[in-house]
Amino acid sequence: MKNMRINKVSYRDQIIHDYSLIIDVRTPSEFRDDHIPNSINYPVLSNKQRHEIGISYKENSFLAKKNGAELISFNISKIIKKIKFDKKDKVLIYCWRGGLRSLSLYLVLKQIGYDVYLLDGGYKSFRKRVVEYLDKEAPRFKFNQIMGITGVGKTLFLKELSKTKQVIDFEGLANHKGSILGDIPNKAQPSQKFYETCIYQKLNEFNNKKDIWVEAESIKVGKLSIPSKVWKTMPLGKNIKLNATIEERTKYILKDYNYFTKNPELMKKALEVLKRIIPKDDFKNIEESLKNQNYYDLVSNLIIYHYDKAYKKTRAESSTNIISTIDLEKITKKEIQKVINLSKYF
Repeated sequence: MKNMRINKVSYRDQIIHDYSLIIDVRTPSEFRDDHIPNSINYPVLSNKQRHEIGISYKENSFLAKKNGAELISFNISKIIKKIKFDKKDKVLIYCWRGGLRSLSLYLVLKQIGYDVYLLDGGYKSFRKRVVEYLDKEAPRFKFNQIMGITGVGKTLFLKELSKTKQVIDFEGLANHKGSILGDIPNKAQPSQKFYETCIYQKLNEFNNKKDIWVEAESIKVGKLSIPSKVWKTMPLGKNIKLNATIEERTKYILKDYNYFTKNPELMKKALEVLKRIIPKDDFKNIEESLKNQNYYDLVSNLIIYHYDKAYKKTRAESSTNIISTIDLEKITKKEIQKVINLSKYF
């Protein structure tokens, strides 16, 4: 044990492919805030335990370490019972900064005979790389934008395009639909850090010599923000605008936001935000449509009195160079597949 060699590795892009399993031993709240993609959480201290040890450490560091060791030992025994990986599997372990928490599990598993490694610098070294990558390397990609007013099917278009092209769906990664009514029921948005991690990981999967297609977004997607240098780069490539009639857009929005029609109270609550933005007389039309459960008119009025007016103020509409406009007769997969196949830009 005295001469045991500690196998430490430094973080690098694509490291997740080198290991059968990556174990994050931090607390569940730390893990929820952000973590290395594909890692699993085997906490050696619970949220409460870590908090209590932190407080007692300020009063008596020796006693805090003793109590911490007792708790960690007990929790590691429970982790060992959960373990389902084999002796031949290559396992990477990390904590906040590559300290005692990850070392504790590492030493036990190493003594058992598992092929384990410690991430030098822990989560902090990973996070440092994500920040560096999004600041310096991500803006070097060439981004192309799919543009268009609300309800024109940009997300559906990107989904079809992703079958043959490199695509990042910023709204999908954010669990949000981008608009003021974009909150998705029972789907919380991730933290800003984990959102950035997802973007970093997605970019790492791509060929940096090929273009990436994205939706022309506001920098804000719900409570989250697209990394600023990526967002500033997005309009510099090809910009293609989608058009569709109000009738088609209304039908598409009704389908895409069907959870609002299933739960009118949810829609009523969401509209409270718009009440402060839309002129009183215009909002009366929207409110009346909701009261009568006339959802087609409700969506049409939202398009006319809010979405189309708001879109005119966006960067996409006011300052982006558009190289092509596509008129969609219908907002369907079949129609989108057809225009993608016919266009020289895809």
